[in-house]
Amino acid sequence: MTSKPLIALDPTSGPLQRKGDRELAARPPTLDGQVIGLVTNGLGRSEDFMLALGDEIERLAKPSGAVHILKAGVSVPPEPTDWARLTSEVSVAVTGFGG
Repeated sequence: MTSKPLIALDPTSGPLQRKGDRELAARPPTLDGQVIGLVTNGLGRSEDFMLALGDEIERLAKPSGAVHILKAGVSVPPEPTDWARLTSEVSVAVTGFGG
C-alpha cells in the first residue's frame, strides 16, 4: 500500500488576494423586474432550499422571472449551456452550496 501526501486547506488564512482591477457588479436597488438566477450544486437539500428561496423572493418582490440551474457536481462550473443562460438571461444570481 502506497501512502499519498495529505493536503490540508486552512479556511482561517483570510481572504485571497484580488487578481486584476475588476470591480464588483453594481447591485440593483430592488429585485422588482429582475431575472433571478438560482444555482445549486445538488448536495443535500440545496435544490429544495433554492426553490424555497425563489418562492420567498417572489413573495417579497416582483421579479420578472427565474432561471434554476442544477450543476452536475460540487467542484464543477455550470454546463456551458447553463452558463450561457446565466450570462444572457439573468440580471441577479444566487449560488447555493448544500451539505
